[in-house]
Amino acid sequence: MSPPSYATRGPSGAVAHEFPGFSLSAVHLRPDARGHVRIKSPDPSAPPSILFNFLKTQYDLEALTAGMRLVRKITEQPAIAPLVAEEILPGPSVSTDQEFEAAIRANGVSNLHPVGTCHMGIDTNAVCDPRLRVNGVQGLRVVDASVMPCVPAGNTNAPTIMIAEKAADMIKEDARAA
Repeated sequence: MSPPSYATRGPSGAVAHEFPGFSLSAVHLRPDARGHVRIKSPDPSAPPSILFNFLKTQYDLEALTAGMRLVRKITEQPAIAPLVAEEILPGPSVSTDQEFEAAIRANGVSNLHPVGTCHMGIDTNAVCDPRLRVNGVQGLRVVDASVMPCVPAGNTNAPTIMIAEKAADMIKEDARAA
């Protein structure tokens, strides 16, 4: 829930409507689809190819549709219904799964908390080991949200700070042991 009613929301920021209101959003924290980050050029200053693969699985669309239906039910409850003048997005005429999918595809935005491009672990696809060392590269660690194997159920800021604090401890331990 956000106190303003958003007219637009995207990578460049959010703009509130000129009237009082609020926004309720469904956020899908456990998406099925996986994207990738790939090097496009040997030039280190060239940007990488980033493909999020949003909404590539039926499960992801169903989860967001269920979330939007739940948000609508919340606004219909006696405690909040008197505060709702009208539903702007997706709009009261949207009711079928196909209509919800169209609204999601047209209006959905990312919360921009991607993780996992250098995930740590012990599996064969792990880029980093549990001490954040890049597999196969001596003396290099990754200390950011990219080591998270999956998106945490919330904002990525606090877990990233925790990773950095733990990494500092591990780096000091390894320096003492050397």
